[in-house]
Amino acid sequence: MPNPAKFTHNAPEGWSVATSGVRSGEARWNGWALSTIRDWTWAAGTDMRHWFTQAHGNVAIVDNKQQRLNETDSMTTALRSPEIPVDGETVNLEFDHHYRQGSPEQSAAVRVAFDGGEAREVAVFSEDVFSKHESLELDVPAGAKTMQVEFVYRNGNDDWWWALDNVQVTRPLGQAGTPEAVVDVLSDVQGDPEDYQDAVRQLNGMEDKADALVLNGDLVDDGSKAQWDDFLAAHRAQPHDSGTELWTIGNHEMYGPEGSETYLQRFLEHSGQDKPWAEVMAGGVPLISINTEYYSDIDRGGKEPFQRLSEEQLGWLESRLAYWEGRGVTPLVFTHPLLPQTVSMSHSAWYQNDFEDLEALSEVLARHPKIVAFTSHSHSSLRQNNWWGTYRYADAAFPVVNTGAILNEYLPDGDHDEEIVKEKDEASSGLRVKVYPDRVRVEAWDFQAGKMLKYQDFPR
Repeated sequence: MPNPAKFTHNAPEGWSVATSGVRSGEARWNGWALSTIRDWTWAAGTDMRHWFTQAHGNVAIVDNKQQRLNETDSMTTALRSPEIPVDGETVNLEFDHHYRQGSPEQSAAVRVAFDGGEAREVAVFSEDVFSKHESLELDVPAGAKTMQVEFVYRNGNDDWWWALDNVQVTRPLGQAGTPEAVVDVLSDVQGDPEDYQDAVRQLNGMEDKADALVLNGDLVDDGSKAQWDDFLAAHRAQPHDSGTELWTIGNHEMYGPEGSETYLQRFLEHSGQDKPWAEVMAGGVPLISINTEYYSDIDRGGKEPFQRLSEEQLGWLESRLAYWEGRGVTPLVFTHPLLPQTVSMSHSAWYQNDFEDLEALSEVLARHPKIVAFTSHSHSSLRQNNWWGTYRYADAAFPVVNTGAILNEYLPDGDHDEEIVKEKDEASSGLRVKVYPDRVRVEAWDFQAGKMLKYQDFPR
């Protein structure tokens, strides 16, 4: 529930905090506390604290930098879970966290004990781990019935912080079988047709043949005919082998002086759609797009909000999600702009206002959250921990994945800014999505290096 004091040391029911080594400093920061990211950064400053995009509601926080301890103090604080029922041979301990390393003497650890026995370390952190979802597979001792977890921040004095959220214990999925469908996803070409063609060429050459290609917006740098001619020529010269495509509208498709209606009609003509929203099938998996119906670069000068969704589009989306939900099918949903507090860069003020009526969209998605969503727009590096995240609204939650970009690669910079770390001819990235009976696997690919960077499984 909301905390009127903004900070509390009262742990959730069943949890406890034990802190030692502190005889000085500010009581507010003595050991683990609960607060929101907004209240934490308001009190302590941003300084990368707000990059924790997976955080939602109250978060457990240690901020040793704020304590101002005497030189002789050295704080250690443990956040202990209640006893958690376990059975079987293995479990996954999952949590989201945001950790900034201090002095070499300071560290953080995760400890686990079964049936009240001696705790053992299952993870230690001694360097920065920004905004990451951890999944630790643990062997359960034979006959064990309970497990207790400790998150221990050790030996801190004028060091940094550790924030923690969304702790849960799950069952491992096990080995994947044969995918039912494969979908390739590219975005943000923006005047880089050579890298686009190379990415499609590589995707066509992969062993698992794709059933569809999704082009998730910003295929051109502006909505002009000349820009479209360049992209369409590259598209014809290097077709995707599947022959099935779904395109979405990015902000750059709507940039320029010719007006919203001209740019929208130009997109519909080239994408072969009769409306901005669409659904196509890929090996029995529905691919659904959400797209703006109006954006005036003249009125807005290139600034958000970019995404205006009509009641007709929202009603269509609700009907399609309900249809697939009733059949036990997990749709893949694509939209170019970011959903706030999900993937990398979505902490930034630049990306908090992409949807004109985020509440209306969120209400629909929250009623039918059995989806995997994909967003683009930020050119944010897939090498970051939070290349995927979770969108939470009301009591619903679903995974959201950043698609990377053909043109350029960005990292966050300061409070709200970003910096290009790799430019054209150095950067080109995208996704392969493989749908199995029990999971959706998303692979992050670096096309300049010609290799998969990593993958993430989402249970269906």
